[in-house]
Amino acid sequence: MKTLSSAEVQNKFGSIANIVKGGEPVAVTQYGTPTMMILPYGLAIDALREYNARRLTQFMDAMPAANVDAPELTLEQINELVHELRP
Repeated sequence: MKTLSSAEVQNKFGSIANIVKGGEPVAVTQYGTPTMMILPYGLAIDALREYNARRLTQFMDAMPAANVDAPELTLEQINELVHELRP
């Protein structure tokens, strides 16, 4: 993985794009601190999918547990409740 300053990326975007299209991620720094990464498209899609799956898992884990003592509702009762709640 290459690490380049934001100024280098701005000035040499075409060659940086070719590096990334070739499959190599590029870390971008600002004032010496890594602030972002440019990824090949396929890798970025996979990373976003993983990130969203992790966020969904965290959201679901934070949900309260189902009430096991709650009564079972029939499909007819569920439909009645839905119709009651519609404006």
